[in-house]
Amino acid sequence: MLAVAAPETRARLLAQARPMVLPRGAAIFAQDVPAEYVHLLVQGSVGLSTIEEGGAATLVEILGPGDAFPLGAAMLRLPCPVSAATLAPSRIVSIPGAALRAEAVADAGLMQAAIEQMSRQWRLLADQVADLKTRDATQRTARFLARRLPRPHGPVELPEPRAAIAARLGMTPESLSRALHGLEAAGLLRLNGRRVDVPDRAALLRLAMPRGEHRVRPA
Repeated sequence: MLAVAAPETRARLLAQARPMVLPRGAAIFAQDVPAEYVHLLVQGSVGLSTIEEGGAATLVEILGPGDAFPLGAAMLRLPCPVSAATLAPSRIVSIPGAALRAEAVADAGLMQAAIEQMSRQWRLLADQVADLKTRDATQRTARFLARRLPRPHGPVELPEPRAAIAARLGMTPESLSRALHGLEAAGLLRLNGRRVDVPDRAALLRLAMPRGEHRVRPA
């Protein structure tokens, strides 16, 4: 997000930033606390969870390098709607929310980047709702893997615990394991510890298409 900011803006923000190197399982912030910082994930994986009164925590999203959080809450001066914790060893740069708001007012590039980041996060949540309503466990697993692979084929790293990935996909760890082994048996991937080798990303996406969905043929 800072890459598109003016050099002087970026320098001022980084001068106030706090770098952190965290192990897996480290708490970053709690739900409902003031969003005093915007955290930029440089390396690793972070899980966002929500908890209702008297209930257990539910993991709602997994963030990767390049994501900023809780950006919307910090920009709107609202409490954090979720809690955050590392799912893998991570490097994070934390910037005071007040400083980011002040700089964004005067730096159009930074403001646009913040808006685009929040829009992408909204789209991810909308996609997640659609996944839960229209795709079965195997399809959700296939789509999750395909989205982590920007190339036509190659390895997909899974640094998070399998239980966290299962929670993100709205299934049990046992269901995730069955889905992964089913995809492997179908020749769509090869399991190799925390790495999944995908020979054909397009094939995963075809399988992940919701059942009953019809494509409109071009005229």
